[in-house]
Amino acid sequence: MASIEEQAAEWVLRLGEGELDEDEQRELSAWLLADPRHPATLQRMQGVISQLQGLRDQRGPAAAALGTAGPGLRRVPVARRALLGLAMAGTLLCGLQLSGVEPGDWLADLHTAPAQWRSETLEDGSRITLAGHSAVDLHFEAGERRLRLLHGQVLVDVAHDAARPFLVQTDEGSFRALGTRFVVSQGAGRSELTMLESQVEARSAETGARLVAGRGERAWVERDRLGPLPAVDPQRIELAWQRHQLVADGLPLDQVLDSLAAQRRGLLRFDRQALQGIKVSAVLPLDDSDRALQLLAEALPIRIGGFGPWWTTVEPVPGKK
Repeated sequence: MASIEEQAAEWVLRLGEGELDEDEQRELSAWLLADPRHPATLQRMQGVISQLQGLRDQRGPAAAALGTAGPGLRRVPVARRALLGLAMAGTLLCGLQLSGVEPGDWLADLHTAPAQWRSETLEDGSRITLAGHSAVDLHFEAGERRLRLLHGQVLVDVAHDAARPFLVQTDEGSFRALGTRFVVSQGAGRSELTMLESQVEARSAETGARLVAGRGERAWVERDRLGPLPAVDPQRIELAWQRHQLVADGLPLDQVLDSLAAQRRGLLRFDRQALQGIKVSAVLPLDDSDRALQLLAEALPIRIGGFGPWWTTVEPVPGKK
C-alpha cells in the first residue's frame, strides 16, 4: 500500500492537471476524511512541490522521456517513479517543517522553532532574544554591527560601542540603535519597531524616509514608506516577552491568528476577510497556541475545527456575540 506521502503526491499531481470531475472530487473528499493526517500532508506536499518549481514542470520532462522510450514500455510506472522521487524529496522537506524549522532556516546564524524562545549574548556583549519561529544572520565588522532579521521577532539589548553602530536590517528597511532596548518584527512586506528604552532611528529601504522612536513608541516600515503606530506600555511588553505572550489591544483577529499560526507546527486556516472585522483585546500565550485559540473561541463569535493538531480551522459563527 502506498504511503500517505505517496498518496498525497498523487493527489497534488492530479490537482495540478486541472479541475477534478465529480467522481474525483468525491474520492478526494473521502481520502481527506479517512485520516486526520491526510489533509495536513496534502497541504505540506503542495507547499514543498511549489518550492521545487511545481509538479507540472516535473511531469513535463517525465512525459517527454516516456514519449521516446518506445511503445513496449509502460508509461505509468516510469511516471510514478519520477513522482515518487519527488515525493521522497518532499518528505524530507516536510520532515524539517514538521520539526518546526523551515528548510532555509538551517543556513541562518540563529533560529528558533515555533513556540521556542532563545536568548544569546553576542560577541560585543549585546543580548538578543528570538521569539518562536524566527531567524537572524549576524554581520559584525570593524565599523558596524548588523543583525539581519530574516523573519519573526527579535528583542535587542544593545551594548554600547561608539565606534560601531548597531543596526537591525529587514527586507523593508533598517533600525539603527541610538540607545539600548527595542523589538523588531518582520512579516509579509512590513516590519514593525517597538521601543522599550532610549531611541531607534527607523529608515525605509527604497526612499530613505526616516523617523526616530522613543520609549514606548512604535513604528511600521515598508520598502517605500513608514509611519508611527499607537504607543504601548514598555513594562507590559517586557512582561509579555518574559512570559511568551501576545498583547493585543483592539487588534484585528486575522492579525492575531497570523501570530498564532507562526507558533504552530500544524496548519491554521481561516478566511481573512470574514474575520478581520472582529477586534481582539487580550493577552494570549504564544507557547501554547491551542490554549490561545480556546480563549479566543470562548470570547469571540468564532468556531475552532479541523482534523487533529496538524490542520486547524477558524470560522465565524453568525449571530453569536
